[in-house]
Amino acid sequence: MIGRGGLLLGVSVLWVPLAFLFDGVTVLLLPVRLGGDATALGLVSLVGLGLAAGLQPVAGWLSDRHRERIDRRLFIVVAAVPSTLGLWVLAGTTGFAAAIAGYVVLQLSATAMQASQQTLIPEHVNESGRGRASAAKAAFDVGGAFVAFLVLGLLPASGDLAMAALSVTIVLAAAIAVVFALVPRVTREAAPPRRSLALPPGLAPLVAARFLFLFGTYAVGRFLVLLVAERLDIPADRAVDEAGGVLAVLTMATAAGAIAIGRFADRRPRRDLMVSGAVVAAIGIVALVPAAGLTGVVVGGLLMSLGTAAFMTGNWAATTDVVPAAEAGRLMGIANLGTGLAAAAAGALGPLIDAAGFVPALLVAAIGSAAAVLPIIGPRLERRAAPENAT
Repeated sequence: MIGRGGLLLGVSVLWVPLAFLFDGVTVLLLPVRLGGDATALGLVSLVGLGLAAGLQPVAGWLSDRHRERIDRRLFIVVAAVPSTLGLWVLAGTTGFAAAIAGYVVLQLSATAMQASQQTLIPEHVNESGRGRASAAKAAFDVGGAFVAFLVLGLLPASGDLAMAALSVTIVLAAAIAVVFALVPRVTREAAPPRRSLALPPGLAPLVAARFLFLFGTYAVGRFLVLLVAERLDIPADRAVDEAGGVLAVLTMATAAGAIAIGRFADRRPRRDLMVSGAVVAAIGIVALVPAAGLTGVVVGGLLMSLGTAAFMTGNWAATTDVVPAAEAGRLMGIANLGTGLAAAAAGALGPLIDAAGFVPALLVAAIGSAAAVLPIIGPRLERRAAPENAT
């Protein structure tokens, strides 16, 4: 029988390769492939991530509808195949159009993987343990980003994108094997399709808050390579190594913060975690405005990291509270529109950076993250939904 620790590992481990595919590829590999052009980077990422965000609720609905005949885990495997192919096209081509096509395919299929992955907490973890599970999710997510930034930050500097693609492929295959080993298949009969498309109470404000918060933090992360290049007065391809090191430190801080928060996440109101996280992250973004070199980037980034650990743990736990397990694919996909659309919208700041520099863009990002407190001030956020096959 799989223990609680094994189950938490099983429902969390796939966030590591997803962090490679979403964060590592978008933040480090794509800027190199596009030659350091902020406008091109912003628009390409906006299109790829925007399409991916729109696909996820559909992929989640399909996973819900067929989850008795087609295991959630099998959906993950099917989606992993085109994701890997897109990665290799992006890494192995020199043409602009082929690189963009590879990136879009990668993002679409990775988000389909995530559509099934994010159902695992509502389906397998009891309400009393979802705060800890959400903290574990955040730790694996940002821990995966730490490894991605560390590994992918070094390889592009050597010009070896094929090794970067191979590294991601190995991590993905290993994570899927762990999921199959530690996460049991849901054996209950699938719920009949809902006739109403209404969202559960509390879900809409959580999605809005997630969008606003992540718009601000993603806007910083998306252009961090270019920010570091400007602050150090070096070309973008040389800044990848420096930015990768900075991002590795920041993501490790986020992971450590999430682990610490997980100790009391189930004893504190979800709203308190989100409000405190939004305020701290916004202060961190404002701290990036002065041209204080790499030290200023690290200090501001550390505040962003701590804020992200608190906000995302609270938001993810509150979301799993309000989502019924039988509809977890569709509803978690809708919830993740807050994530995907924020990642896409962050790319829209690229033209602003090219036209007016980083200061206006950073101020817009800070306002976005701070505004995340507004949707969650009034509404009731939690509705306890009993999971299936829960532990």
